[in-house]
Amino acid sequence: MIVACIAAIATLAAAGIPYIEAPEYTLLEYVPILGRALKLQVFGPLVATGVLLGMQLSLRYAKKMDMDEFVVRDLIFWILVGGFAFAHWVSVIFYFPDQVRENPWVLLAFWNGLSSVGGFFGASLAMWLYLRSIKQPILRYADLLIYGLLLGWVFGRLGCALVHDHPGKVVDPGALLAVGPWPDGTYRYDLGLNEFLFTVVLSVTVYFFVDVFQKRAGWLTGLVVLAYAPLRFWLDFMRESKAARGVISSPDLRYLGLTTAQWFTIAFLLIGVWLMFLRKPRASDDAYAKDSERIAREAAAREARRAGAAARVDQARAGEASDEGADDEPDAADEPGDDGPRGA
Repeated sequence: MIVACIAAIATLAAAGIPYIEAPEYTLLEYVPILGRALKLQVFGPLVATGVLLGMQLSLRYAKKMDMDEFVVRDLIFWILVGGFAFAHWVSVIFYFPDQVRENPWVLLAFWNGLSSVGGFFGASLAMWLYLRSIKQPILRYADLLIYGLLLGWVFGRLGCALVHDHPGKVVDPGALLAVGPWPDGTYRYDLGLNEFLFTVVLSVTVYFFVDVFQKRAGWLTGLVVLAYAPLRFWLDFMRESKAARGVISSPDLRYLGLTTAQWFTIAFLLIGVWLMFLRKPRASDDAYAKDSERIAREAAAREARRAGAAARVDQARAGEASDEGADDEPDAADEPGDDGPRGA
């Protein structure tokens, strides 16, 4: 199947890829916090679909590994909050700081601009803080989230490819993976499309050819970051660095010659190497809250409540029976005795 995916991608790349302009709808003509119109693009629904499907896969992983479903659901909530918040903040602060200076309220417009590496960082931070607060091991939950993330990532990068928000450098129309013509008439790389193809191959590999449930804690996380980090580092050298009409108005800023994403991927690469080759498994890695134990505790608690209720009912009935018995006893004045009239 991997070979078939690669062959299909190679055929598509060799045939040339047309620039497709996805439809968008204006929801509000002007939003003060944005300073412009609010539009619905295909990107938003695709991301939402990816989140929902990815969440179901993470819950499937949890069920397979007997991980406490309630802990997992709470974790997913917090990583979504942290992930989307930091995805937006990294995007506007490091990629478009002029927007923050012009309108600081843009920091709260979480639907307006997302950075994938910022999202990974925010989700990782939220995961670490939450799991530390409830004294749970980190790596098995990280694998659980990565297992669901892969499918969500496919949908997210498909959205990027359709809205063309990661334009690459101008290339010859016959170049491998060239997309065009763009609105300025050029052919370019579409880095969102490139990452979409990568995530498809990686997801197919993980879901169909690797038994991730038998791998040690941290293995899946290490595999994914180790595969992604060098690819993203290399792809960002192909990113457009100049403004182009109808393509990109403000190119990504560079810091010491590298984009923000490239600095993040250096850290990701080091983490991947550590997880895959340097860190030794520990017994505590799988000392997580078990769903079977939670279910057993809840069943025992329900049984205790039922037993308590039954005992209270029995006690009440015994009290009622005692009261009825007391009512049936004759009073002393009604009993025959020697107090009746006597003869003279």
